[in-house]
Amino acid sequence: MTADHAELLHQLGRSHARLAETLAGLTDSQARQPSRLPGWSRGHVATHLCRNADAIRRLALGVLSREPAEMYPGGPDARNAAIEEGAGRPASLLAADHDFAGSRALATLRLLPEDALDTPVRWRKPVAARDLVTLRWREVEIHHLDLDLGHTPADWPAEFVAATLTTELPALKEAVGDVAVPELPDHEVLAWLVGRPTRPDLPEIPSWPF
Repeated sequence: MTADHAELLHQLGRSHARLAETLAGLTDSQARQPSRLPGWSRGHVATHLCRNADAIRRLALGVLSREPAEMYPGGPDARNAAIEEGAGRPASLLAADHDFAGSRALATLRLLPEDALDTPVRWRKPVAARDLVTLRWREVEIHHLDLDLGHTPADWPAEFVAATLTTELPALKEAVGDVAVPELPDHEVLAWLVGRPTRPDLPEIPSWPF
């Protein structure tokens, strides 16, 4: 395993632990309250994080078995139904589900051998198996913010901010051409880039991911 891939796994583990700590303190009342995402409660966000962990693990298992897997069997309708079904659970079950699903996904990602990291994977667009760690890391950090429980862009790890800007600023330019990137701290630029702006009147851009 390359040092870079091992470091990504380490960073994902740290982010997972911070999210687990936040969910451990979630109350039933808070779970029913709105998140930062329109139409979703905190229970919806937490359940999405759990089912996304299952989906990432499913893709990783497909790489290990050499039998390509679907991220969400049944497609978007099945994905959305699973989130709706789980959103109203008690906070303790949301936290326990995430502990199990998130830890299991991380453990499976750690099993991917070096010679399998370039294996094509069926995500929204073509990606390689090595990208699954980054994709899960983004889900964990960005949706931790969406829970609206005190985690802010300023709390994002510097490594996460730098790594995501490195790929997503060029992706924005490719999607829309020249765009004025706000002169802000890097974590605020990233928040703007992924549709979670920290202040008003910033340049409008397409919805992320581009």
